[in-house]
Amino acid sequence: MAEGICYVCTQAFTAKDKDTVVDKIVEHIMAEHHGHVWRDTLEPKNKFDKCPVCGGTVGKLLDNCPNCGADLVEQFARRVTSGYVH
Repeated sequence: MAEGICYVCTQAFTAKDKDTVVDKIVEHIMAEHHGHVWRDTLEPKNKFDKCPVCGGTVGKLLDNCPNCGADLVEQFARRVTSGYVH
């Protein structure tokens, strides 16, 4: 059993494995805290050098990958959430 929390509101989540917990928390974040995570994604310190989905160069403050169109806000939420799951 894996557990984790939403980094925005600290709501607890549990699931059978770490990947499932991350999916549940990211779904919650995108539905309930999209504006908050969008602002966090567009802070200069949080920019993606490479897209986590396609590996293409991003290097700018964007909310979608210019190469594959992946939602970088969701990818940022996944990156942060993985640090709050054990």
